[in-house]
Amino acid sequence: MDVRVREAGVGDAEAIAPLLAQLGYPSSVQQIRRRLMRLASTASDTVLVAEADDDVGVVVGVAVLHVSWMIHMDRPTGRLMMIVVDESSRGEGIGRALVEECCTRAETLRCARLELTSRLGSEEAHTFYERVGFERADKRYTKPLG
Repeated sequence: MDVRVREAGVGDAEAIAPLLAQLGYPSSVQQIRRRLMRLASTASDTVLVAEADDDVGVVVGVAVLHVSWMIHMDRPTGRLMMIVVDESSRGEGIGRALVEECCTRAETLRCARLELTSRLGSEEAHTFYERVGFERADKRYTKPLG
């Protein structure tokens, strides 16, 4: 299946809302619009959406690429902050297309690597990440604030 990946716009908020809910982050269309505008105002974040070629205009996946500089590296790091493909479209190459576009954009920005974190227990996602070339490394710790 051919997939078209493009930068998201505020008009994609309605299509992104159910995708985020599938990922466990229910959000209103208004919240997503506000977040899209905030991310678009940064030079370090890119929201991408995927459309299946046979369904042009129908968003079936979304990913967010964040690029940041670190004190311990001479080149920036790309971070796949979030990726989700509609449950009904999984296994059709959409996730792979989103990851490949993130890689291409990160390489264009001279990133040394693309990294991501994933929830424990998300075995299907972990299998996908390894299939598209990610290697398991390190542990991640979080500390809630506020």
